[in-house]
Amino acid sequence: MPDITNPFWIRPELCLTAFACAALLVDLLFRESVLVGAFSLMGLLATGYFLLQQYGQTPPPGHVLGCVAVDRFATLFKLFAVGSLIFVVLFTLLGKRTRREGFSEFYFILLCAGLGAFFLASTYHLLMMFLGLELLSISSYVLTGYYKGNRRSGEAALKYVIFGAVASGVMLYGFTLIYGLTGSLDLLEISEKQLLRAQFEAGPSGYVPISIAVAMCFAGFAYKISIAPFHFWTPDVYEGAPTPVTTFLAVASKGSGFAAMLRFLSAGFLVDPNLPGNEAMMGYGVKIGHLVALLAAVTMTLGNLAALQQTNLKRMLAYSSIAHAGYILMGVATMNDEGFKSVLFYLVAYYFMNLGAFGAVIYFANTTSGEEIDDLRGLGWRAPVVGVTFIIFLVALVGLPPTSGFVGKYNLFVAAIRNGYQWLAVVAGLNTAISLFYYFRIAKAMYLRDPDEGRFKTVTPSPMLAGLLVLLAFGTLWFGIGPGVAQLQDYAAVSQTLTTR
Repeated sequence: MPDITNPFWIRPELCLTAFACAALLVDLLFRESVLVGAFSLMGLLATGYFLLQQYGQTPPPGHVLGCVAVDRFATLFKLFAVGSLIFVVLFTLLGKRTRREGFSEFYFILLCAGLGAFFLASTYHLLMMFLGLELLSISSYVLTGYYKGNRRSGEAALKYVIFGAVASGVMLYGFTLIYGLTGSLDLLEISEKQLLRAQFEAGPSGYVPISIAVAMCFAGFAYKISIAPFHFWTPDVYEGAPTPVTTFLAVASKGSGFAAMLRFLSAGFLVDPNLPGNEAMMGYGVKIGHLVALLAAVTMTLGNLAALQQTNLKRMLAYSSIAHAGYILMGVATMNDEGFKSVLFYLVAYYFMNLGAFGAVIYFANTTSGEEIDDLRGLGWRAPVVGVTFIIFLVALVGLPPTSGFVGKYNLFVAAIRNGYQWLAVVAGLNTAISLFYYFRIAKAMYLRDPDEGRFKTVTPSPMLAGLLVLLAFGTLWFGIGPGVAQLQDYAAVSQTLTTR
C-alpha cells in the first residue's frame, strides 16, 4: 500500500493528542477536576467532529506514515471509542464518589487510553498494533487503581497488571514468530505477497510454526476482550475499578480489541480464493473459525452460568460482558463478510445498552453508595424514569424485541446458521434463556420487592444523568426498529473494507 503523506487524514489523532497534553497543563495550573473534565469533554467533541467529517469522505488508498489505516472501518471504531469516552467523562463528572475523590490526572490518562484505542483499531502493522494495545492497557491499569487507599481498587489494578503483562508478552512472541517466518510486520504485505505460502505448501511442518504464532497472537486479543480461558481478570477488575472506568473497559476497550482481531484475521485469512496458492490459507482460516466457534460456546456458557451466582451489580455485569463476547464470536467464527457485518452491528447495539446499564448503576450508587442488587429494593418506584430505562437496557442485554439487542443477536444467529454453525446457534439460544434469570433479578429487586423493605426512602435526583440514560435508551430502541435496522447495509459496506485491498 502507498504511503499517504497528507496529515489531514490523522486530524482526529492529532486533535486528541493535543487536548490530552493541554488537559494535563490545565490540571497543573488550576487543580480543579471539574474544569479538567469539561476541557477533556471539549477535546472529545472536537475529535468526534473530525471523525464524522472523515467518515463521509473516501480516503485515498494507502496508510498514513506507512502504518495507520484511514478506512471507514477504522473511522467507525474511532467514533465508537470517542462516543464511549464522552459518556465516561460525563459519568465521572456526575458520579458522587468520583467528584469527592477529585479526579484530575484521570482525564489525561483517559484520553491517552482513547489514543491507544485509535491506533489499535486502525493499523495492519503488527508493531503499531502492539504499541496501541500497550498504550491502551497501561492507561487502563492506572485508571483501574485510581481510588487511592481503596484496597479493592488496588487489588484489581494489580491483578490487571499481572494478567496484562503476561498476555502482552505472549502476543509479542507471536508477532515475533510471524516476522521471523515472513520477514515483514505488515499484515497486508504478508497477504498480498503471499509470504506465508511456502509455509502452507510445506504441509504439517509449515503449519506448526504458523499455528503457534497465530495462537499466541489470538491469546493477546482474547485477553483484551475477555474470552475464556483468558477472562479471569475481568470480574475482579470490573468490581474494583471506579464505575466509569469499568464502563470504559466494557465498551471502548472491548470494542477496540474486537477491531484489532478482525483486522488480524481478515488480512491473514480472508484472501481471494481464485488466486493460486490461496486455497491452503482459506482452508486454514476455516479451521480457525472452528476454533473460534468452540471458544464462543465455552465463553458464553461460562459467563452466563457464573453471572447467575453474583449479588454485586458490577461483578454480574462483568460476567455478562464475558457472555456477550461469546455471542460476538459467533460472527467472527464465520470468517466472512456476513459474519463480520453482524459483529459490527452488535457492537454498536452493545454500545448503547452497556453504557446505559453502567450509567444506571452510577445513578443508584449516588443514593445507596453500594453496588449490590439488594440495594435496589423498591428504587424503581422512587426513580421511575431511570427505572424504566434500566429495564430497557436489561431487555436489550437479554436480546428481546423491540430493542437493538434482539436485532443484533438475530443477525449473529443468522450468520452462524448460514455458515454451518447450527449447533452454536442452539447453544447461544440456551444461554440467552439462562441470562433471563440474572438480568431480571435486578428488575425483581427494583419493582417486585416492597419499597418499604428498602433502606433508601428517597433517591438523590440527578436530572442530567437521567437525561443521558434516556438518550441511551432511545438509541437502544432506535436500533431495534426500522430506521436503525436499515443502517445494517452501511455496516456491510464498512466490513467489506477489510477485504477490499
